[in-house]
Amino acid sequence: MKIINTAVLTIIILFLTGCSETVNYDIVINNVGLFDGEADRGIVNVGIRNDSIISISKEKISSDSLIDGTGKYIIPGMINGHVHASSLEQLKEGYQYGILANLNMHTGLEDREAEWKKMSLDSIGFPFLFGSGHAATVPGGHPTQFSPEMETINDSVSVEQWVDNRIAKRVDYIKIVRDNLPWLNYPLLETLTYDQIGQIIRYAKSKGYKTVVHAVTMEDMLAIAKFKPTGFVHMMERTKEHPISDDAFKELAKSGVFVIPNAALWLKSKDGMPPFMKEWITEHVFSADQFAYYIKKIHDNGITIIAGTDAQSGQLNFGSDFLLELEMYKHAGLSNLDILKTATGNTAKAFEISVGLITEGSKPNMLLLSGNPIEDLKYLQEIEKIWKNGKTE
Repeated sequence: MKIINTAVLTIIILFLTGCSETVNYDIVINNVGLFDGEADRGIVNVGIRNDSIISISKEKISSDSLIDGTGKYIIPGMINGHVHASSLEQLKEGYQYGILANLNMHTGLEDREAEWKKMSLDSIGFPFLFGSGHAATVPGGHPTQFSPEMETINDSVSVEQWVDNRIAKRVDYIKIVRDNLPWLNYPLLETLTYDQIGQIIRYAKSKGYKTVVHAVTMEDMLAIAKFKPTGFVHMMERTKEHPISDDAFKELAKSGVFVIPNAALWLKSKDGMPPFMKEWITEHVFSADQFAYYIKKIHDNGITIIAGTDAQSGQLNFGSDFLLELEMYKHAGLSNLDILKTATGNTAKAFEISVGLITEGSKPNMLLLSGNPIEDLKYLQEIEKIWKNGKTE
């Protein structure tokens, strides 16, 4: 009886297999290289249907709409992990460079940011926008000099109320500022205490929100890392701390944080700067080589690096200068594969967003390049097609 049932079952399986319909794809990209945000998948065939990636296969698949990917490479849309977008022109300037998401790290206009975030969801030509709304600071603290009307943590607004107010504005994460260092001849600013920062991190975490911190010295980063923020949106930059011990990086790594270096500016020429500014920066801020040295230290200690540009008072843009940021990582000695991760998968995983990784079932937010960027990053500048939510212009 068992043999009969097995035979019948086999016949049924064969019948059902024979009757199964062939999957129809809207688009198939054949024989294309794939970097999925985490790893090089080699040569694959990618099938897209109903604005979703249905198949990533070594086996041949077909469609009435075929793209020959021979010699080409697919990578996820890149993510600029640190921007301060103040205009629609700024918001979209990275799109043509393959940047499909911007992470806003402070705005003085939270309602406008919410509108732009909503607009960016479906607008081709604009990267997706995620944001923190106001950064956490105290009266007279950075960045109130740029956003004097922003809400701060003060005697009338507690940590809990301030965080709840950001949540009510539908922010994606909470940004915190610790900065009371001199800059040129400007007066020192007030700043949050370590205890206040710890309170913000704990309360935001209890509400399910990630926390990112502006800090530019290793001293501050180590003190704040004990509270386990999600990451730091700057890195140490002041010459007074040089050299920084290996033990400091090992300690920072224990907290599991990521770091956004924002180092592209220091590859740019200082020739156009006023002499007093150039002299002050040379004395107080790391050189490009020192930034590169410490970026390598961060990487070698297993600390996740996320690529971002910051705004830098209009001296950087969010498109071509993002590629300059990646060039700094090359200068630091990172492999092309690890550099690509800083611009894609590292950010996607850290912020849990829908851009930066390519998987079966995900939306096609991706780029088709003319060659393999793992072999040569120059191919990041040779984009043949951009998909956002499965759509192209």
